[in-house]
Order: sequence, then C-alpha cells, then structure tokens
Amino acid sequence: MSILSHLATLILSMEYSIIIPAYNEEQSIENAIHKTAEVFNTLQKPYEILVIDDGSTDTTAARTSELLLKYPAIKLLQHRANKGKGEAVKTGVSTAKGVYTVFLDADLATEPSTFLSFIPALKDHPIVIGSRKIRDARIAKPQPWYRHVFGNTFNTIIRHALDLEYTDTQCGFKAFQTPVAKELFQDLETTGWTFDVEILLKAKQKHYLVKELPVTWKNGAMSRVKLSDAPQILREILALKKRYR
Repeated sequence: MSILSHLATLILSMEYSIIIPAYNEEQSIENAIHKTAEVFNTLQKPYEILVIDDGSTDTTAARTSELLLKYPAIKLLQHRANKGKGEAVKTGVSTAKGVYTVFLDADLATEPSTFLSFIPALKDHPIVIGSRKIRDARIAKPQPWYRHVFGNTFNTIIRHALDLEYTDTQCGFKAFQTPVAKELFQDLETTGWTFDVEILLKAKQKHYLVKELPVTWKNGAMSRVKLSDAPQILREILALKKRYR
C-alpha cells in the first residue's frame, strides 16, 4: 500500500479527534499530550490530537512540535494572534476527522480518561457534557471560595436568563458526534469564555439530545477566567439572550 493510500485509510477510519486549546501552556502541554495519548492508545482505534496554539507568546508551539515524532497522532494548528478559547475549539472542530470529537483543557482539570465513561452515551446522544455539579461528580481540588461563588452565580444567571437546564455549562470537557459538532461550531459567534453556552443554545434549538455525566475535576493553576471578566461575560450572555430568544 502506498503512503497516500495508507493516509487515506487512516483519515477514513479515524475514530476520535481530541482538541486541546492552548494559550501560553508551556508548563502543561507536554503532560496533557502524554496523558491523552496514553488513554486513547488503550482504545486501539485511530485517533488524532489537535493542539490549537491560540497565539501563545511562550514556547507552547515549540514544545508541541518537539513531541511530533514521539506522538504521530499530534497535529499542531496555530493562530497568529490570541482569538479566545471558543475560536481555538472552533478551529479544531473544523479540522477534526474522527467519528467523535472531544475537547479538554490543557491543564487537565478533567483527566482524559474521563472520556472512557462518555463512549457508551455518545452512541445515543449527539452531545455529552461533563458536569461538576451532579451526583457522583467529585471536586479533587476546589477553587478559591470567591471563584466558586462567581461560578455558581454565573451558572444561575445562565439557567434563568437563557432557559438552559444543564447543571454545568462551563465544564471544559465536552464530547460530540463529529457531524453535530461541525454543524454547531460552523457559524459560532462567541469566541470567548461563554462559547459553550452558545453551542448548547444552538443544540437546544435543533433539538439535539444532550447528556450530562459526572466528572472528577480539579482547579487548574493556570485558570484564566478572572473576576474582572464578569462585565464582559454578562454582555455576552445578554447578546446570546437577544440572538437566541
């Protein structure tokens, strides 16, 4: 079989696409790739790890490039400037070739092994999202109290203002049947921290089944959402309410 034929076979049979959005993650990206590859190797099906370097100013891209020979499944995609997590995930989804697509945070707030419990649900649900707030979820390392209060307030506003019934829209671990992901992300307008909310609003409009599953979660040392982001987040929520009412 020629190299081109082999590549074509891999593309056609790709089972999983794992997206890792990364902005200045030089301290965590190698561990994220290693643990992700370790988990998906056990599934013994073709997969790809899409690292989206979102305009990093540190050595994130260089460290990822150094791992390309060790981990052939890696594909490094780069934004010249920082565009936001939503845009980074969108880039990954547009490139994904797997039957299923999952995205996770580079600090591994939720471990890649969590996906193993998502696989059965993905057969019957186009979207499966992690939740830190339902039964059997576990917080291994809690947030500072003020961030916990901010998160709960944010979640309450979303549920009431946007009529979304999910317990945790912002957990950074979500999985999709890939055609559904491509449809939802194709014209994504929210590129910042509330992009998950827009995706779930669109899924609700299109009557896609969404399954929430418990995750074990730990607060990441490099978490970038700040209290000073609150006004912008509220503006985004109001804009989404207007757009999807």
